[in-house]
Amino acid sequence: MFIDFTGFAGDCLINGKLDLRAPRLTDQLNADPLVHLVEVTLEDLGNGQVISTPDFTIERSQLCAVRATGPRGSRALRIATAPHRLRAQIGPYTVLGRLHEPPGVDALATFTQRDLMVPLTDATIAFMVGGILDVRDWSTLVINRELASWYQPVDGDEALDAAGSTGAQSGSSAAAGSDLVAVGGRSKDAQSQSADRARRQAGSAPRGPKSR
Repeated sequence: MFIDFTGFAGDCLINGKLDLRAPRLTDQLNADPLVHLVEVTLEDLGNGQVISTPDFTIERSQLCAVRATGPRGSRALRIATAPHRLRAQIGPYTVLGRLHEPPGVDALATFTQRDLMVPLTDATIAFMVGGILDVRDWSTLVINRELASWYQPVDGDEALDAAGSTGAQSGSSAAAGSDLVAVGGRSKDAQSQSADRARRQAGSAPRGPKSR
């Protein structure tokens, strides 16, 4: 079954189709060191230029995060968990989301013991494309914990202030992105974002991650 794939590499965004063979995308990402995609577009974070390619392969170790799509897996295998609000810096991306662990478990203490690719729910990811702030909110985002330069807990009130309302196009979400990027050390004025983005034209190939 092919599913939509959105990946966040160190210097480009990757959109394409992935042949899902595991019960969940997270399971497949943790099992396979290589990610094979078809019908791919790559968008350079530095200048916003976009190219297309019929197929593309990227090493899992080069993916900072992946949007979770496809089935959620067997309901019978799910266990009770408690959510813990987490903020992390992963490459050029600042992420805010809920990390789930069994009740009574210290989520931050066990974070480094998790599988390489860790799902966060109610997630916001903020980053710059061509010097313009981009903020996206998704129900689940899978992050690469090995690429996290730092991560920290977020209390309830701070989480609401930072995350804003759902929807990357909303004004509150844009404000949330400003807060997130500022925390990550990449604060940038987001005025005229929509107009500037519309003026960007596709050109030379993004530097992008290595392909095989």
